[in-house]
Amino acid sequence: MKKQFSNGVFGYDKKQVNHCLEELTQDYEEELSKKKDRLMELLEENHQLKQKVKEQKDQIAAFTEKEKYISSTLIEAEQRSQAIIEQGRMKSMAEMAEMKEEKRKWKDKFREVRRELIELEKNLEDMMQRFHDEINYYTAKEVSESILTKEGTAEEEKENEEREKVIA
Repeated sequence: MKKQFSNGVFGYDKKQVNHCLEELTQDYEEELSKKKDRLMELLEENHQLKQKVKEQKDQIAAFTEKEKYISSTLIEAEQRSQAIIEQGRMKSMAEMAEMKEEKRKWKDKFREVRRELIELEKNLEDMMQRFHDEINYYTAKEVSESILTKEGTAEEEKENEEREKVIA
């Protein structure tokens, strides 16, 4: 903070200097108060952390005791699990053989159904081709009959015109 003072009779103006000193003192006391508050917060936090450390040490001791119990229980459980695993392995091998046989049956069934579908598709294609051929046949027949009918009608009209000319 840079402050300029005006000059008085015997140096700087005393009121300005005193006012500046009061401001500095007030700022210093505010900062000191903030530092004290922060120090109190840190002391409280330190106390809480020490309390947590003590609680965690107690928990570690309790966990160590539980760990010993769990270790012995795990050894016993592992021995039992080995026996169960062996039983499961034997059972799964039997089921696996059964499943392979079932899979083979399903594959055979799938092949049979697929063969039938291919045969059905071929029959449908043949039927569609016959249907298409019949449609083409009847369409051609109808067109040719239509053309013949038109030609016959045109010839009859010419004959009628010639008769009318002869009569006239």
